[in-house]
Amino acid sequence: MTTLSEIKARYLAAAKAKPIEKYCIKDHEGKIVARSNSPVVHVFNNEADDAYAAEHYQLKEIFNGMKFWYGEESPTGLYQSADGQIYTESELPENTDAFCTQRYSNEIKAERNARISDTDDYVKLPDITVARSAGAKRSALEDADRTELETYRQALRDLTEAQGFPFAAWPEFPTALAYELQQKVDARQTMRQGGF
Repeated sequence: MTTLSEIKARYLAAAKAKPIEKYCIKDHEGKIVARSNSPVVHVFNNEADDAYAAEHYQLKEIFNGMKFWYGEESPTGLYQSADGQIYTESELPENTDAFCTQRYSNEIKAERNARISDTDDYVKLPDITVARSAGAKRSALEDADRTELETYRQALRDLTEAQGFPFAAWPEFPTALAYELQQKVDARQTMRQGGF
């Protein structure tokens, strides 16, 4: 079973793998509003930001009354969080239990919903057949298999109420469907990791 410390380490490593691009431009509040690996040019749409830019950035040109500003080299040690914002390493929300728990909870709920969906056809189609192992001949589901399937689906629905959620164990696949359902879970995992 996955622990909070493992999740925090994984999320923090992912955030630290995304240092800010080489160039950026900030607004008058100090928030980075544009960034790029090539020199960035930005247009502000308010006087406060234009006034800040006039003090900190070089004007590229004025076109139709809009001022285009050159950005600057980005400060080092800034990273993009999963929330889309930019932080120093110590400020990354990936360092906090609450952020990581909520994010992981959302991931588990999405996977839970996918696992329920994986079983829909077995419930809807009375004559569906299954491969119980790799290369096995397909066979019909028995009544006991269908009962085990309904128990599994209910356990998935109840997962968010399990003690320790989202760090709770997944319910075991129904025996007759274990091979096919594991294939579906593995396919999603491969896609999330950028595989084919």
